[in-house]
This record gives sequence, structure tokens and C-alpha cells, in this order.
Amino acid sequence: MVSQQKLNELINSNGDILLSITLPTHRKGEGSKQDPIRFKNLLNNAAETLREKGLKEADAESFLKDARELLDKPLFWSHLDKGLAIYIANNILEVFKVPYELEEQAYVNDHFLITPLLPMMSLDGTFCILALSRQNARLLSCTRNEMEDITPEGISTSVKDYLEIDPEKQLQFHSGARGQKAMYFGHGASDEDKMVVVEQYLRELEKGITKVMKERNDPLVVIGLKDNVVLYKKINDYNRLVDDPIYFNPDEQTDLDLKNKGWHVIKQHFLKDMYSSLEKFSEKGEGKVSNNLSEIVEATVMGRSHTVFISRNEKKWGFYDDENQTVHYSSKPGSKDVELLNWLSITAHKKGSKVYMLPKEEMPMHSTVAAEYRF
Repeated sequence: MVSQQKLNELINSNGDILLSITLPTHRKGEGSKQDPIRFKNLLNNAAETLREKGLKEADAESFLKDARELLDKPLFWSHLDKGLAIYIANNILEVFKVPYELEEQAYVNDHFLITPLLPMMSLDGTFCILALSRQNARLLSCTRNEMEDITPEGISTSVKDYLEIDPEKQLQFHSGARGQKAMYFGHGASDEDKMVVVEQYLRELEKGITKVMKERNDPLVVIGLKDNVVLYKKINDYNRLVDDPIYFNPDEQTDLDLKNKGWHVIKQHFLKDMYSSLEKFSEKGEGKVSNNLSEIVEATVMGRSHTVFISRNEKKWGFYDDENQTVHYSSKPGSKDVELLNWLSITAHKKGSKVYMLPKEEMPMHSTVAAEYRF
């Protein structure tokens, strides 16, 4: 998931030449072999554009050097998702693997193309679910529509596995002989003995889960029985653990059930403001909402837009004439033109507006762009 801080860094990047490259990628199969080839072609296209903008060939190649080095990293290309967004400038190389397809393009301008990342800030970002269980713990990577089991290999996912993998571990918490270890979960085990082992099992589990989560930086929703969740939260060392756990036995749930429960929490936790703003369109407050791009651009420049919604997979070319406060449109990009929906997104962020990207069928009034105004 893309952090707001990282998005702000891209938005506020300065330079006459900033390069954004996006392309669809593949996790495996024949298509994955073509991904680096398509990326190389996009770099070559970008090099030509850089030369057209006045860079000498040596300077253009120096500009692209770090990006070209990715072509020599097989491990990088073997761990992709559905899309790849790469941002290049002098001393900048930012790479984002996203869980949705992106258009194959190279965009050169004085600003980055941030719209490919906006779905990560709204409905199509990734989040993770930890099914916390003493019998069958699981870690799932999820989007709104998909889930994948990413439980780390080599960690114990049950108390039984934990004791069987290293029975010596539990002996340090028990004064009895080696043969007494079965008492922990047998008839002779006390509740205190059981909880000592459960806590140590959860500590080992947390180490494995947190290592994966710190690499992903996704929000983590925990689903489990209350005693297990309370104990896990006490020992947790991951700073994006969602505050609202779900107290439910995950052993009784399919991965799909868990994903759906987690998605409900994510909506309430991260997208509460978005859904609140969407309700304003159903109320049709006169003068407070609009789906006219020219009006929205002008209102956003003036700081009037509270929330801006942009439809996915759409483009509008043109430019904003600041002197006359008007929007000029083009059927195809010319020398002065920018991708207006991207430019609007950047302007809105800089003016303090919230920006969300939705599928067309979920847009207010099914429009290309919509906004709720502050006044």
C-alpha cells in the first residue's frame, strides 16, 4: 500500500524533466518473460523523448541508468504483481508493484503521473489479514476482490507444530522432566501452563508475521478469539496493525469469508471519509457537488474542492490557462498539454483536498470526475 507521505514526495518533486513509466506485469507464466522486454522498450522510447527535449544522448542515458539496471536483476522480475509504476528523475528512482493492471506508457513532464497510484489510496490497495489461531494461523494478502495465502514458510501455525518443531523450547518454562511436556495440553496441564506455551507460540508467530509485514507495509487486520488477539496485540511490533480487530474464530471461516470481514474493517477504518463524501452526492446539495471537469478544475485551483473523485482508466488532455482561469481541451496531447485528470489530482493534493479514484460504475453520477465543495 502506498503511504500518503510517499505520494506527497512524488507530488512535490521538482524538475523540468520527470519520467513516469507504467506497465502491466505478470506474477508467473509466459507473460512474465515479456515484462522486462516491454520495460526496456519503454526506456528506449523515453530516451528518445528526452533527446527531443534537448538532452544529449549521454545525459539521457545517465538519467535512465538506475532504471536500466533493473533489467539485470532477475529476482526483481520474478517477484512482481499485476502492475508496475516507476518514477525517475535526477537522484530519484521509486518503484511500486501494484495489484491491478496499468497502461503501458512513458510520461515525461515537469510533474509525475500519480494517477496510477491513486487506487492504492482508495479501493484497490492491498491489506493483510492475520487469522490468529492456536490450530491454523494464516496470513492473507487481500484486495477488495481477491486474496492470497502468504503465510511465511518455516513458521509454526499451531501450538502443536510449535511444540513438535522444538520441544526443548517449552521445557524452559516448566520445572518438570522431559516426559512431562505433554501435560501442557493434556489432562494434567494447568491454565497457567497452557498460557505460557500459547504466549511463546504467539511470540514466535509474531516475529514471522511482522518480518513479512514490515516488507509489505500494508494495513494488518487481526481476526481471532479475544484471548488470542489481546495477547497478540500486547507483543505486536508492527506499526500498521489496525486498531479494530475482529473477535471471531477464524478456524470456522474460509479465506473468502476472512477477506470479506477484513474488507469491511478497512472500509470503516481508512475510507470512512470517502464514503461520507459519496453520500453528499445522493443528497444532491445544490452548489455543493459537481461533475463538470472545467468547473471542478477552476474550483480546485481556488481551494474550494473538499473531495475530488476521478474515474479509473480515463484520460483528458489539455491545460489550465491560469491567466484567464479557463481549461483548454485537446483530442491528443500537444506540446503544452498535460493529462488533466492527473494534473487535477496533483493540484487537489497541494490545495489540501482529498482525492480518490474509483471504477466508472462506482463514480458519483457515473461521471469521469466529480467533486464535493467546501463552500
